[in-house]
Amino acid sequence: MPENQAGPVIFAAGILMPVSSPPLQDGAVLVRDGRIAAVGDLADVGRENPDVEVRFFPNYTMIPGAVNAHAHLGFRRKDAPEGGTFSGWLGRLIERLPEKEAWTAEAARDCAREAVEAGTTYMAESSPYGECLPQLAESGMAGTVYAEFFPHEIGTPEEAVEFIGAKARELGEGLPERVDARVSVHSLYTVDPESSRLAARRTREMGWTLAIHLSESPEEVEFVRDGTGGLADIFGTNEWGGAGVSPVSYAQGVELLAPETIAAHLATGVSEDDIEVLAQTGVAAAHCPRSNDFLGSGVSPVPAMIARGIRVGMGTDGLWSSPSMNLFQETLFAVGLHGMSGAAGLELATLGGARALGIEAETGTLDAGKWADLAVVETSPEDRDPALGVLEAAAGGGVAATVVGGNVIYNRLGR
Repeated sequence: MPENQAGPVIFAAGILMPVSSPPLQDGAVLVRDGRIAAVGDLADVGRENPDVEVRFFPNYTMIPGAVNAHAHLGFRRKDAPEGGTFSGWLGRLIERLPEKEAWTAEAARDCAREAVEAGTTYMAESSPYGECLPQLAESGMAGTVYAEFFPHEIGTPEEAVEFIGAKARELGEGLPERVDARVSVHSLYTVDPESSRLAARRTREMGWTLAIHLSESPEEVEFVRDGTGGLADIFGTNEWGGAGVSPVSYAQGVELLAPETIAAHLATGVSEDDIEVLAQTGVAAAHCPRSNDFLGSGVSPVPAMIARGIRVGMGTDGLWSSPSMNLFQETLFAVGLHGMSGAAGLELATLGGARALGIEAETGTLDAGKWADLAVVETSPEDRDPALGVLEAAAGGGVAATVVGGNVIYNRLGR
């Protein structure tokens, strides 16, 4: 359970990495009412606030908490379908949905705990009709649950979009501060074009963000382009395929692409023209490289997207396609995959995710005015590349404490 902090407190560490500015030796953040009131040397912050409790971690590095831009909480490691073709994996997943209902809540609770213990402070979670919202809300993390909907289960496009909008509003009632519910158009092969268009229009009218899986697999590319392949009948007969274009171009045509949209995966067949469309429409991307690798989906052109100004954050996806809910492990995989520096990776895991979700003014760095969302990581003072070192340490289970809005929601040190 979160350790609620009633009064002001100073969190300090041997090294402070705000991400937005250079590291500080013996750095500190002053927290008041859940937000960072000051950042600086521990000696200075302590002297200016002599009556405030100090929680000092001298042999640790303090960083912004991980921002998971795309996750699925409702899965467990046990019984995971085999990888290989995406359509084969998805078909086996769908077959297990009836039995999955019995353990989804427990899995979501366990996954949320795993994420917290790995330093995650904000999560964008996607689940059918928002089923994992209770577990996210009770975890202590901040975040958004994107309620996926499947129009073939509901009725006409108008009825389906009205239903999911009402469902998201209902889910959003009575939630903890900084937890909310929004809508996900699951994918181009499960949601018909008119329902997609209506959902995009309605959510933008309400000022909401919108999540979608996009260009995730070779089978998706084939379905959208040719109307054939393993996804053509994944939910009965999907008659709207065969558009003769890429998934990105198709999504643009049904008005799904906008600055409010977070597109997960973008792993297969993303061309230079597609990148230009993504950049011009302002779409953000959630990079899930381990899931892409497991499902044979290819490598997302993340460096090219970043170079074009596209907002990119990291996502773990879920345990039936990825080995853990540790976003720093996911990021370390991406660093190796794309040849990135440690500093670039640390930014992707924190500020990058916040930018992708449109919350960079509230979290993602350790700056005055933002929420006090941070992780304390056991690191070696001998690391030649401190940013890479803290990524490796956090990926290896080195997170000692996780703080969200000034509240300690995980602390294995007991202090």
